[in-house]
Amino acid sequence: MHLLFSTFLLALTFSLQANTSFTTQIHDIDLGNSPEDETLIFLSNGKVSKLTHTNNDTLMALETARDQSSWVNITLDKNRNIIALSSSDMIGTSEPFLNRNHFKSLGTFKPTVIESMTRAREIFDEARYNPKESQCYNRAHVWSYEWRVNHNILTSKIWLFFTRKYIRKYNFDWWFHVAPMLHVNIGGRMMERVADIKYARAPLRIKQWTDIFLRNDAECPLVENYSDGADYPESRWCYIMKSSMYYYQPVDLEANEKYGTDRSSWNEEEVRGSYLEAFDIQI
Repeated sequence: MHLLFSTFLLALTFSLQANTSFTTQIHDIDLGNSPEDETLIFLSNGKVSKLTHTNNDTLMALETARDQSSWVNITLDKNRNIIALSSSDMIGTSEPFLNRNHFKSLGTFKPTVIESMTRAREIFDEARYNPKESQCYNRAHVWSYEWRVNHNILTSKIWLFFTRKYIRKYNFDWWFHVAPMLHVNIGGRMMERVADIKYARAPLRIKQWTDIFLRNDAECPLVENYSDGADYPESRWCYIMKSSMYYYQPVDLEANEKYGTDRSSWNEEEVRGSYLEAFDIQI
């Protein structure tokens, strides 16, 4: 059954310059615990939008888009309220890189251990940077990809998830963030250092990195499975996960747990899209 949308114009009373429009999927919807709670819409690009005065038609359209994994065109006002929604013709694919001499992992993924923090800092400093606003998962994908291609270094990724409790308390506009993680020999021990070039000037310890985003400096427990985060919507402020460098978005972590779908190679569409969205580069 095809998803039919009309365009919803809910409250076009704000300055058009303050509105933002983009195409995305609906990851989840949280109605809150009381009638006074805003409805939170978790978008696949990591943003959190809102329905302050729930419109039943809009909510039904969002729920259908979520259930059918459809793409939608969405417009938010300066307060992240949805003011326009329509269907999109975008269709995603998941073809791997083929016959391009790019890399594929064999067997269990083992990140490269970099010989020193000096070398890790060199790799960090050479990473591509663009000051424009972009999606964290696209930046992380390009950085990991280029370290693999240019230096034969396999990195992992670290995922930071903000719980409903945290998002509502601080009116926070993300529900996840991701960055590559380097594995470094420090004093004869392998240590993990987060390489988030957008928000840091050097590789950081995990707690140093999460403190950049957590306004209350909360401790974020490490979980093994994507669904484990369901244990913390009200009892914790955040949680973290780790994955190989090939995982692109949270939906990939979810698919790994549900269906055993392991990401073990680069996906051409994802890599091309990451370069274009994060760095305005066509490859």
